[in-house]
Amino acid sequence: MRISAFSLTPYRLPFVTPWKSAAGIWHQRQGWLVRLTDQSGRTGYGDAAPLAESGTETLFQARAWLEARRTTLMDGTPERVMQQLSPTTRHPAARCGLETALLDLQSKQQGLPLYRQLAGTAVHSSVRLNAAIGTLDESAGDRAAAAIAAGFTLLKLKLGGAPISTERPRLERLCRQLPDGIGLRLDANRAWQMPEAFDLIGTLNQLPVESLEEPLRKPDPRSLEILQSRARFDLALDESLSGFIRQQRLRSIPVNRLIIKPTCLGGLIPALGIIRQAHRHGLTCVITSTLESSAGLWPLLHLAASADLLTTPAIHGLATAGWFSRDLGNPPPLISGRVVLGSEPGTGFILKT
Repeated sequence: MRISAFSLTPYRLPFVTPWKSAAGIWHQRQGWLVRLTDQSGRTGYGDAAPLAESGTETLFQARAWLEARRTTLMDGTPERVMQQLSPTTRHPAARCGLETALLDLQSKQQGLPLYRQLAGTAVHSSVRLNAAIGTLDESAGDRAAAAIAAGFTLLKLKLGGAPISTERPRLERLCRQLPDGIGLRLDANRAWQMPEAFDLIGTLNQLPVESLEEPLRKPDPRSLEILQSRARFDLALDESLSGFIRQQRLRSIPVNRLIIKPTCLGGLIPALGIIRQAHRHGLTCVITSTLESSAGLWPLLHLAASADLLTTPAIHGLATAGWFSRDLGNPPPLISGRVVLGSEPGTGFILKT
């Protein structure tokens, strides 16, 4: 059925507390809510949520790219528009927002939940998630305790906000407080030089660390290979992954894990293609948000459910809705560190009125 209406609505969502990383401090998240409505009144939603600090376009550039596709959208079917939707490395967040709106509308027209449409089969719909507890500051222990009480067994922690001489004792102190069976997923956001990363991994090997993302300020393949051979856990590429993709070097990735962010990769379909390639080369993939609104999180959960079908199910980084003081619609319901996707058509996102 043809698309009869297209709209873009700007949004600005404040964080409960500022989001801090080695790349900066954010007090709010901005983006464009994409809406596509068909002749029967069904609406597909997408979130175009650029984050230039992570390598996407700007808000203005995202809007311009989306508006330029208005003529193509009108009176086209979701299937036809999807076929005409070319890849783009310059406007990945805009393309992701438009693609997810098309997929949401298409799956509603077909009467299927999005994860079934993506996987082409009935896959399991329970997705395990890590808790995002922010930076390693003096309150990290309290946030960790709250996440554990909520049923999470894996906690993601941002490093690199302070010198290693400050963070190392804080991390060791936090680990002494963790119950058995609780792991840490660490993200350095490319904060360290090679010598200090090499030294720190010796300490991390003695702690309940599940993985470490982007340890190096200059992530050259040989240095990453040396660090991965030293670590007893997975190292992961996140911000630097796009460089390997551009050079078509997935088969020579020097670490064990990839962080998949569809907002930075141009959408769910391109991301699923990368996941399939990575699986063939024995790499683990974790779907992670870039702090999208609930309109953006729901499709990512469907992608995670589909990706889990390809290999051993992962614990994904999509439990970020709680960082907002308000949202565009219904956040995914978390139960003991899991989200169970239903059988309703589309993504499950419902716009708040």
